[in-house]
Amino acid sequence: MPAVTVLVDPDPAGHHLQAVANVARVAAETGPVVLLTLQGVKEWPSYEAYLGDLDFPLEVREVFDDRKMSSQAMIDAVADLRTELARTGGTVSTVALMDADQALKDWFWRGRRNRRRLFGPRVSGRVVLMLTRYPARARLTDPWLYKLKLPKALLTALALVTGAAQRVVGFAGRDDLSAGALVKRLRDPDVCEAHSRDRVALRERHGLPVDRRIVGVFGVISERRNVPLIWESMQAAGVDADLLLAGAQDDDVRAWVEATAAANPGRVHIFDAFLPNQLIDELVAASDVAPIALTNNGPSGIMGKAIAAGVPVVTAGSVVRAAEVKAAGCGVAAELTPASLGAAIKQVLASEGTWESRIPPATPEEFARNLLGVDADGRVSSTPFRA
Repeated sequence: MPAVTVLVDPDPAGHHLQAVANVARVAAETGPVVLLTLQGVKEWPSYEAYLGDLDFPLEVREVFDDRKMSSQAMIDAVADLRTELARTGGTVSTVALMDADQALKDWFWRGRRNRRRLFGPRVSGRVVLMLTRYPARARLTDPWLYKLKLPKALLTALALVTGAAQRVVGFAGRDDLSAGALVKRLRDPDVCEAHSRDRVALRERHGLPVDRRIVGVFGVISERRNVPLIWESMQAAGVDADLLLAGAQDDDVRAWVEATAAANPGRVHIFDAFLPNQLIDELVAASDVAPIALTNNGPSGIMGKAIAAGVPVVTAGSVVRAAEVKAAGCGVAAELTPASLGAAIKQVLASEGTWESRIPPATPEEFARNLLGVDADGRVSSTPFRA
């Protein structure tokens, strides 16, 4: 029986399940894949969207009763699976924690102490830790450098030196083609199944005005998206455009959205629900600009969709995204203030140039192979894979 790859993700919110599907597809080329995840996740709309109709086998086990599980709980779940597999001669070859930021805090000793429980006699098994909140770039004045990057780099070194983990990966900008030292670099895929060249048809399909400029905000519409700031920026700069909000709204912003829409009839277009990937792609491509005003210093999946769709991005709050738009020529970097954001949005809308990216596309296969550290033949490799 081929050895099993185990993907662990107790908190499959956002586009986690899309990343799981990408990694599982590559892992399935060499053997069975099992996902250990949250109880009830099969009822989520995102499960059906990303894992409901796969063209390869993936066994999904709902074993966690909370989205915030300890590293020991995750180890115990993998160990239980490994014991079950051993009864029929099966083994575990790779364990990949798909969101290991919290587990990293004590993995250097828990992972080492529990290696035999994870892999049995197969001491050559590999642990891959994926960090979703590790700033690949940070200025000396950036508080994220001291709050996140340096502590996580130290914990990563301990995990690798002790043998508790064999590979640690984290997101980097799509312009960053380096391998990475301690934390290996992953370019978030820039894939969109629609394009701005079809903007008029897409707007007609989804009931959007064809004669207005549209500023689009996508994903979960939470406080983190800074939607009131974006709207204030548009008003301050005199931007004559509509606002599109495409994604499920959190309660903390719904009241603002409803009040703003009521005060500005026909100017705010709302899709308040979990949106299938195809619909998000089409709404991104239907927009004239996609402002991303997030303070997390990392890349953005929505930015990747905009890049692929030829839609310009205005980014604020991230050194990584600022470097990416500069290298790709796919947008403008701004400061997280009304004056700067508004000026950048106005600049983009006034431009008549094209916004096609100058950097090589980041593919789901590249992302998955670099996460697992395997080449095109499925062999373990330290050389970054490029599609």
